[in-house]
Amino acid sequence: MHSEIRSRQARERAEDALVRFVLLAGDRAIDFVVIGGLNPDFLATRAPVPHQGTTDIDLLFALGFDNVAATPDYSWIDEALEAGGFSSVNMWRWDAMLGGARVRLEFLCDVWDHTDDTVPLPRSRSAVASKIAGPAAALHAPMVRELRVSDVVRAVVPDAPEAVSIRFANLGGYLLAKTAAALERRLEKDKYDLMYVILYNAGGPREAARAVARQLIATEDSSDPEEIRGAMDNYLDARGAWTGTFAQMMIATGDTAPEEQLRTDASEGARSFLEELNG
Repeated sequence: MHSEIRSRQARERAEDALVRFVLLAGDRAIDFVVIGGLNPDFLATRAPVPHQGTTDIDLLFALGFDNVAATPDYSWIDEALEAGGFSSVNMWRWDAMLGGARVRLEFLCDVWDHTDDTVPLPRSRSAVASKIAGPAAALHAPMVRELRVSDVVRAVVPDAPEAVSIRFANLGGYLLAKTAAALERRLEKDKYDLMYVILYNAGGPREAARAVARQLIATEDSSDPEEIRGAMDNYLDARGAWTGTFAQMMIATGDTAPEEQLRTDASEGARSFLEELNG
């Protein structure tokens, strides 16, 4: 899975993995929010070409240790993972076979007051969440989306409903979570994902900035506005590495615009975003 290239086919398998896990989770599917992977397709509805795709699904859990007694009971995860045939070597990244293809889920959390790299999922014997800084804002006001149960999933769960309801990060939450990933991991895919959604959401860069502003107000205790400002600064130079990464990945996925134009689009998008956010 580590070496698999992101593609639309891999995205379909990732969506199947998510739907299968939600069916296994049942009523407990409200315990997590989808923060990566599938979101660009739902958020960037004006994109000239489909998103590059994804190979895995990132599930963010609301964990905190200020009030342990109020922490959800995650013992249900053990049964769901076992029933789905998922296995793991690190307890937070889980793989399974579905329809003859390997699929992956990743469990994440954003916890300030825990020093280890992973955080136990309370009352789970087999699973933990990998601790990453910054995505907690995605837990606020998530969007409930319906995903169709594919034939691949139905072959495993014949009595499944036509669709399942799943909580996804909203526009502002996704952008703040993706910013945290882009700054921490410095992976090319994060730089591409971030600008893809900023440029091609229904309202463009200025609506993206307004959505982030709303999310920052609602999550001021866990969000740092300077992080997304710093990320946008990296796109301002149309000749820079961040705009180059975005342009090259757009071309690789079928965009016929010249690289120079795509670089300029990213640079101007970042400029408009910052003007709206700061104004």
